Amino acid sequence: MAKPYPILPSSILDELHGLNCSLGAYQVMLEATIRHFCTQGTPLDYESFLHGLDDLFQPILEGYKSIESQATAFREMGVVGVCTLDEADQEKP
Repeated sequence: MAKPYPILPSSILDELHGLNCSLGAYQVMLEATIRHFCTQGTPLDYESFLHGLDDLFQPILEGYKSIESQATAFREMGVVGVCTLDEADQEKP
């Protein structure tokens, strides 16, 4: 049985590109920081560092939550589509 998905305006989906890029940059920065900590040790003011990470991540998280809440609103308004796939297009286990 097909699952209904909300139909969203492209303006909402356009936000995904920036969020995905920001999340990728955050991941690269975090990986580099962990490598640095493994070789150089942790900074003395570790708590400030953790708060800084949180400050960098919160806008990304809020962006994804915003898209999710808009999708929920569209679903609740009944603006949904149903997608079905032919047998040939479905993944085989």
